[in-house]
Amino acid sequence: MAKEIVDVLIIGAGPAGTMTAAKLIKSGLKVKIVERTHFPRYVIGESLLPQSMQHLEDAGFMDALVARNYQKKIGANFRQGQFQEFFDFSENYTEGWTWTWQVPRDDFDNVLAEEVQKMGVPIEFGSSVIDVNMEIEHPIVKVKNEAGESYEVEAQFVVDSSGYGRVLANLLDLNEPSASPTRGTLFAQFKPAAGVVTGEENNKVTILVHNKDVWIWLIPFSDGRVSVGFVGSPEYLESEAGDAKTRFLAYLGTNSDAMEMLEGMELCMEPKEIKGYSRGIKQLYGKNFVLTGNASEFIDPVFSAGVMFAIESGARAADLIVKQLNSESVDWQNDYEQHMVNGIEVMRTYIDGWYDGRLRSLFFAHSKPEKIKNQITSVLAGYVWDQTNPFVSRSEKTLNLLSEVHGNLEVV
Repeated sequence: MAKEIVDVLIIGAGPAGTMTAAKLIKSGLKVKIVERTHFPRYVIGESLLPQSMQHLEDAGFMDALVARNYQKKIGANFRQGQFQEFFDFSENYTEGWTWTWQVPRDDFDNVLAEEVQKMGVPIEFGSSVIDVNMEIEHPIVKVKNEAGESYEVEAQFVVDSSGYGRVLANLLDLNEPSASPTRGTLFAQFKPAAGVVTGEENNKVTILVHNKDVWIWLIPFSDGRVSVGFVGSPEYLESEAGDAKTRFLAYLGTNSDAMEMLEGMELCMEPKEIKGYSRGIKQLYGKNFVLTGNASEFIDPVFSAGVMFAIESGARAADLIVKQLNSESVDWQNDYEQHMVNGIEVMRTYIDGWYDGRLRSLFFAHSKPEKIKNQITSVLAGYVWDQTNPFVSRSEKTLNLLSEVHGNLEVV
């Protein structure tokens, strides 16, 4: 069987994989990516967070991304009936970027993939990893290309950035049930009808409370399209009869706020659904391998953290791989796994608080100190590792206390 030798093999060409590749190639390593699909391809996760912007700049992606003229995102707007609260990223507590983008992911991911190829990283599209041997000094990965031909890749290190494919997790028996409740999503896109002009308030993501356990996202793009999705329990998302389109339109028709925001728009994408998106993992790294992005753990999309965690994990993994391959000491447990878990657990606190009502009662409180709102804004901007922020360092206690003191909304 043919064999190829590289320093690092990356499985998956999404944001986690391309971020890792861009940083590794700058260190002079020989890197290859294998990707089972062909780009551009559609995925959700279209609303970025400011925390990711510095990584994108450091990796060398910024010029190409700016040229795409994506919709600038300055904050997040949350609405529940008559209550509304806008969190402006320019007023966040943590020093850093104060804006980001809302991006069609097919285009965004394709730009990142094209840029890493220009940097010298080959991407083999249409190829799948079918087996691995991680027990030897240099792992052997078996790959099958779209012609049905199999070959081996010998690498010093393997990075799994395969997203929902979870290649290494499946092959190495690393999956476990998520600690989060089972939820799903039903989503589509709209575009302006002929003659309709849009543009007002396009620079923010809007989250609508649909009912106690269900919420709706509305993410405008710079070309006028809007991504719209329901997130909730499988019981709700299957409470109407019919296919995805029939159910999506039925649910949408019951939310007057969403219908008002979509006035003059028409469906331009067949609704799709994902069931049970949350995934757990036994470990994030092992001998000569690491899991990044959604290949590690994905919790919930309510605060748009998926791509942020993908980019953060890819950047951090790359730095540690470079050190390891340079024979420097690396503490994967503390410097990678614990770091990522800390950020995920902070975000999980607020996700849980969103669904159980504590966070919504605080969001929609009639009055709350400006500093508290700024600290919440920092979490929503992705700065979940800032230990000077009590909403990070003492997330559960702070949320419980302040939702009792300042939260004065009886949640639906």
